[in-house]
Amino acid sequence: MVKLKEIAERLELGVSTVSAVLNGKDYCYVSALKKKLIRDTAEEMGYIPNRMSRGMKGLPTQTIGIIASLFTVPIQGRLIYSLNMELAKAGYSALLGDSKSQMKDEKAIIGEFLSRGIDGILIQTTYSRTELEALFHDHIPYVVINREFDGTSVTVDRAQGVFMAVEHLATVHKRRKIGFVSDGSLTNQRKTEGYRSAVKKIGMQYGGDYIIEIPDYIENARGMAERVAELGLDAVSASNDVVAGLLIKNLRRMGKRIPEDVAVIGFDGIDYLCEMTEPSLTSVRQPMEQVAEKAVELLLAQIKGEKVPEKMSCIKPVLKIGESCGCGKGATK
Repeated sequence: MVKLKEIAERLELGVSTVSAVLNGKDYCYVSALKKKLIRDTAEEMGYIPNRMSRGMKGLPTQTIGIIASLFTVPIQGRLIYSLNMELAKAGYSALLGDSKSQMKDEKAIIGEFLSRGIDGILIQTTYSRTELEALFHDHIPYVVINREFDGTSVTVDRAQGVFMAVEHLATVHKRRKIGFVSDGSLTNQRKTEGYRSAVKKIGMQYGGDYIIEIPDYIENARGMAERVAELGLDAVSASNDVVAGLLIKNLRRMGKRIPEDVAVIGFDGIDYLCEMTEPSLTSVRQPMEQVAEKAVELLLAQIKGEKVPEKMSCIKPVLKIGESCGCGKGATK
């Protein structure tokens, strides 16, 4: 690895001068021409800054840590991609830590990231605000992403999303027995609340409270579909696109027509999943691009020393229309 000393020797300059230029120090009073020469030579020689070393000295590293459950559902991929794109626009690199939604893993990754002297953290946390700030020791700016959180955070209004789905099935397609299918996880509680709010608004003539919770929905996909059939549901709002796709597949195997017998709406709006089902899937789209843009904006403002609102920012989802609800393709509501 090329060292500052080697660059300085080639240019016959002091190591401190080369270091100051490459680290963007304000006190470095050398000409613009010489700065360019130093930077060009460093690039030519393949110099790579030691960001960890900068962090240990309390200097900016242009690195942000992202802590999330990376591989649980497809929507996580779009969230991480969107965060990376926004950080890259601002000149930052990202370190990823997979917490698997486990507190012990989350705590270990926080410790590792803090030891590297990164500039800030974007975190999908399972901790409360008090617990999280105790782990950070007020040492680092952070924003909580895509979680309900009593502090600086950005998420999608999941309750509103399911409300939109149920209302669409009831008012546009005149469905009377609408169910909600999920894995029963804590992250889906707000979606369940949205379902209940919609049923209450629409009225009990639309079927009442049909909530089906299947923790291992991939292994128990057939049982999930059978439960829908047993209840005589004519429509289902699913907690994610994978659940919706499995329902469609297994209901069709049972001889049910989609959407004629059972209309289905997913959640997340993952493009490739919506097009893989037959018929194409109507889904509540989580606009992760907007979540990422707002979260990075709030984090960078903190890094610059600006005050930001210590509250949750909620992004409204949109209904992406396919054919599984009874509509045609291509529209967005």
